Amino acid sequence: MKGLDQRGRLALAHVRARVQAGPYREEPIRDAVRASWHRDAAAGLQPELIHAPFDPDVDDDSKLHWAAAPAMTAVSADLPDLRCALLLTDRRAHVIRRWTRTSQTARQMDAVGAAPGFRCDEDLIGTNSIGQAASKRAAVLLRGFEHYADAFTHITCASRAVLDPFTGQVMGVVNMTVADPSPWQLMSALVGRVVHETQQRLLDEAGSQTIALYEAFLRARRRAKGPVAAVDGSSLYVNAAGSQFMGSSDRAELWEWAQRRVHRGGGTTEPLPLESATTAARCEAIHDGTRLIGALVWFSAIPPDVVATRGLAGWARLTDTEQSVAELVATGLTNRETAAQLFLSPHTVDYHLRHIFRKLDIDSRIQLARIVEQNQGQASSRD
Repeated sequence: MKGLDQRGRLALAHVRARVQAGPYREEPIRDAVRASWHRDAAAGLQPELIHAPFDPDVDDDSKLHWAAAPAMTAVSADLPDLRCALLLTDRRAHVIRRWTRTSQTARQMDAVGAAPGFRCDEDLIGTNSIGQAASKRAAVLLRGFEHYADAFTHITCASRAVLDPFTGQVMGVVNMTVADPSPWQLMSALVGRVVHETQQRLLDEAGSQTIALYEAFLRARRRAKGPVAAVDGSSLYVNAAGSQFMGSSDRAELWEWAQRRVHRGGGTTEPLPLESATTAARCEAIHDGTRLIGALVWFSAIPPDVVATRGLAGWARLTDTEQSVAELVATGLTNRETAAQLFLSPHTVDYHLRHIFRKLDIDSRIQLARIVEQNQGQASSRD
């Protein structure tokens, strides 16, 4: 129980004792589950007191909901005799829609937070398949005794992240929660079917032009040694190197620049003025027959201050706590050292960092340090 205070050690001992006293005491506990229990205990979660928090503000008019609803409805119709619910969450593990067959099952699911409006983040309710699927970008099956919270030990859950077929970003999670323990072996397959059909519907809705642009980007990304992007009038795809200095707000400028260069040949490297900075790039046309549908853009260099310059615009979106976390991490402190300074748990600091990186559109501590340095420099100048 390294790294736990007295309260955390007692909480973890409670979970282990509960498993040993139950019918699954001979079942092996997976390493990933043990690690999750430890994070929960370190965050101060008490297994006997956990209840899913409720937030009624759900986005049930999203593209994900549109794409997933037909498959969720079809699978739910095939399961009339099971006490189960199919859940759809957004990328923040916030349940936005539920499919159940009977009112009795609906009431049972309400009792464990398996209903629209409930939040399923791991840092709020402990070990659960929805939170893990969202963070791991993968499929997760969690049997009842593997849950951290006492309230969830009678349900088995299978979840899988829905990834945007073009950007690879997590759009949300499909979950199946079952109160009957017997059919858990089939749950992952049913959830996988829903996710596959959902992503296929997203592809079909995008149209052939968008698919052609994305396929061209994938081919270019495989052979690119530096930053590369694919752009058209409505879409922008960039590899990891390109995302360090180019945001979605640059799409319109990049597309206008690319069209001008294509008409002039496009093969030479020329200055590329963006909202955040000026760099240099060359481009190559993407055609569907004779029609121009997009362009591939290769960037020649990444100016060292570009990431920080663009990130300053997102700094104001950070909460006071997130700014404090960012400033300490930028000095070189680890998550644990930052947590000690702010009287938080390391797990909570990790949670804040994920939000910070998303708001600033960055993916490394080096980029964060540049943004903090630039922000502090501007603040000193104003003073």
